[in-house]
Amino acid sequence: MKEKKTFITPWALALVFLMSACDGGQGAQEDAGLEDAGQDDAGLEDAGQDAGGGDEGVQTWGECPFPYTQAKEVLLWDEEMGQDRTVSEVHLRCTIQFEDLDAEVFVKAKPVALDRFMAEYEMAHAYVCRAGEVEEISPDLASFGWRHHSWKDLEIVIGDRRYSFAYSEVCVGARPCTPWPDEFEVRNQADSSLIAEHQPTLCAGVGATGLPVPFVAQARIPPEGSGVSFTMGSTTGDADEAPENTFDIWPNRMDLHEATNKEYAFFLNDNDNDCDGQPCADTEAASFKIHQVDGRWTPDAGFEDVPVVHVNWFGADAYCRWRRMLLPSEGAWEIAASALGAQTYPWGEETPDCTRALYDVCAASGPGAICGKPIGNSREGICNLAGNVSEWIESWYQADFYQSCAEDHNCGRGPWTPSGLKGIRGGSYLTPEHNLRATDRNFAAPESTRDDLGLRCMAGNPSF
Repeated sequence: MKEKKTFITPWALALVFLMSACDGGQGAQEDAGLEDAGQDDAGLEDAGQDAGGGDEGVQTWGECPFPYTQAKEVLLWDEEMGQDRTVSEVHLRCTIQFEDLDAEVFVKAKPVALDRFMAEYEMAHAYVCRAGEVEEISPDLASFGWRHHSWKDLEIVIGDRRYSFAYSEVCVGARPCTPWPDEFEVRNQADSSLIAEHQPTLCAGVGATGLPVPFVAQARIPPEGSGVSFTMGSTTGDADEAPENTFDIWPNRMDLHEATNKEYAFFLNDNDNDCDGQPCADTEAASFKIHQVDGRWTPDAGFEDVPVVHVNWFGADAYCRWRRMLLPSEGAWEIAASALGAQTYPWGEETPDCTRALYDVCAASGPGAICGKPIGNSREGICNLAGNVSEWIESWYQADFYQSCAEDHNCGRGPWTPSGLKGIRGGSYLTPEHNLRATDRNFAAPESTRDDLGLRCMAGNPSF
């Protein structure tokens, strides 16, 4: 049987998703980072706290002593909306590795004008770092733009070449798939002739410390195509998995592994243990393996790459949004775990055993390090979607949701009405084999924490 908590909290938290026809029913947040009553600031509010996909694990940046400062907020008049809005500066750091150039660039762009969907910036400062030496270059040699649907453009001239940073792919609602550009092209500055394109880069907004958030490798779900048909649920599982519902889905990108103690420590050091006035995690729990050392949150030795646990839903949601990501919806998570509905388990149809997943019969005393059972990975190489730790879901949990979701066209997203419970997926080292199935659903009160409950993030409907 499932181990499910059955109490419902007396409060209700409404999460409103702004819908538009071009979003494919996925919900979208306002563009251009504009702060307004009743709108979630998914754009420029924390210009120094974000990252897209990238190299596996925590990205190691060069030792570049850029002049970091806190991004300032600027009050601008929005003519179309007829009101003032607060927009933050953008402080952006990117890598360039091309031919004999191994460098990082850092720019500070100031918002000077806006309308409802776009912000106009002027370049305040631009720097290039090579071999640990920082050189300031003329702002005239760099430009930054923030366009409708959160498309961001950065160009910078180094020597006789112009490097233009862009995105490798378009995701749902004509939006980029990652918060910041993930590739660049190279042109001659003199005549704009193309030298190279589709060169990989890592970009991240940074704050006063200059420390980007963790870069976590992600996989595209599904690996190809868009507007792909997916059937969610099961007619042979538990009652809350039925009936099956078929709908079209848009691609997303999901973290290859669950959030680790090392990665969550970055978040705590940037935010402390405060998620909108309440704790993000139960830091006093014996199995919480991050503690303060000389005033900094530090993962316990030997537990750096073990999934963080005892994080409540608010702490999970805040961590993903800090990365300008989202917690997966039930639909997005099931797509990844089931290979678009084709498999019972992430790895296929083979009966679970301890070589594929860490669950109750393995008699583990706690979660294991991430990606420790590669033959249990999903089709796209995502680790630990079954077992190890269960994972918070963005969606509210409603036992009979599948029975009516088709009428509201929200099967993939989750209930619009708060239920007091949040979804959980994936099973854990404490749960039985039954909970390892891709269609299995579970839940908990959002303020609760557990020894076997963690999280991972996705970038599926980005309005970063």
